[in-house]
Amino acid sequence: MITYHTGNAIPLDAALDCYRACSLGARRPVDDPDRMAAMLANANLVVSAWDGDLLVGVARALTDTAYVTYLADLLVRESHQGRGVGRSLIEHVRAAAPQAQ
Repeated sequence: MITYHTGNAIPLDAALDCYRACSLGARRPVDDPDRMAAMLANANLVVSAWDGDLLVGVARALTDTAYVTYLADLLVRESHQGRGVGRSLIEHVRAAAPQAQ
């Protein structure tokens, strides 16, 4: 069962592992942990998807919550793709900022 959590307090090692386990990792600075930590810490809306203790997806967004939400990253571990995790992450982002569609 996949659970979803809002907040950017994701362990950096788990985030790096998840980025590397999907195609987006090739286009992000996963070999620069300080930069990746700043990316996660400074996004003001982060939703994570967990399969038990395994991070399987992340939606990293910037939003003003009134008009616009910019989805900077949407990633799902390859082993969990095709199960609706990405769609659910987007739904959680929309629910967190319902006026900013």
